[in-house]
Amino acid sequence: MHKVLPVALILAIAAIAQAPPTSAAGTAPSPSPHSGTPPPQIYHIITRPLCSELHKHIAPAIGMMLQNDQSIKKGPPLFSEYNRDALNGIDNSASNNAGMPSGVTMTGESGGSNMTASQNMALLGMENLVSPIANNIIATQKMLDSPALTQGTGNPEDDKQLQDIRAQLLKALATQQASLDIIGGFVATQQMGDLQHAGQEYISAMNQSEQTGGRSSSATPSPDPLLVDSNQAGLPPNPYDLNLAAIPGLTLGYNPVTRLLEALHWTIQETTARENEAAKAVMNSAAQCSAAAPKPVSTSKP
Repeated sequence: MHKVLPVALILAIAAIAQAPPTSAAGTAPSPSPHSGTPPPQIYHIITRPLCSELHKHIAPAIGMMLQNDQSIKKGPPLFSEYNRDALNGIDNSASNNAGMPSGVTMTGESGGSNMTASQNMALLGMENLVSPIANNIIATQKMLDSPALTQGTGNPEDDKQLQDIRAQLLKALATQQASLDIIGGFVATQQMGDLQHAGQEYISAMNQSEQTGGRSSSATPSPDPLLVDSNQAGLPPNPYDLNLAAIPGLTLGYNPVTRLLEALHWTIQETTARENEAAKAVMNSAAQCSAAAPKPVSTSKP
C-alpha cells in the first residue's frame, strides 16, 4: 500500500512538468515587403495564475514531501530492530553482571546505557532521519504559505483550485509531522534516559568500596539496570500506572515501542490516503494547463 503514495505524487509532478506555465502564446509574423501581404498581427500571451503556481510552488512542495515519504518509511524497520533487540539487551546485562561482587553492576556495552549495540545503531538511524524530515516540512510549509496561495491571485476560478490543492497538501503534511513527532520524540526520550543513567556503574563501585566494618555508605544505591526504564526519562515511575499487558486485547509482549510502531504505521497509511487525494486535485488542474491552447487573440495593425 505504501508504494501507491509516491507513484500518485510522482504522476502529479509529471503532469505539472508537461503543463506549460502559460495557457496560450504566439509570435508576431515578420512583415513581407510584397504588396498584398496581410498586415502584421499582435499576439496576446495569456498567463493563468493556476499554471504559474503549479510550477513555482506546488511542484517543489510535492518534491520535498516525496523525499519525506522515503525517509519516514525507514522508521518502522528501525523501531522493529530496536524492539527485537530489547530482550537481547536484558540477557546481555544479566550476563555482564554474572560473577560481579555484590552491589556492583554493569549496565551494558556502553557503561551507562541499558541498550545493546544494535539498539544504539537503530536509535542512531532514527536520529539521522529527524533533521532531513524536519527541514523538508519547514520548507514545504513555506512554499504552501506563499502570498499567491494564501492571499489569492485575483482570478477567482484559479484561486479556488489552488486553495483546494493547498488544503489537501497541508493535510498530508500534518500526518508527516505526526510521523516526525513519533520518531523524534522517541529519540529524545531514549537519549535523555541514557544521559540520566550514565555513570551508574561507577557510582555503584564507589559505594561498594566505601563499605567498612559491615557498614555501608549512606549514598543511595544505583538502580538495578534490569529495572531501568529509559521510557521514563527524567520522571519517576507513576505507582498508579496501569499494567498494559493485563488490559483485554493487548498481548503479553506489549510495550511502548510496539505502540509507537503501530502509530507510525497508521500515520504512514494516513499520509498515503491524503497525498492520493492531493494528487487528484493537482493532476486535474495540470490537465487544464496542458490542454490545447486556445487560438491567440489577434489584433490587425491598421
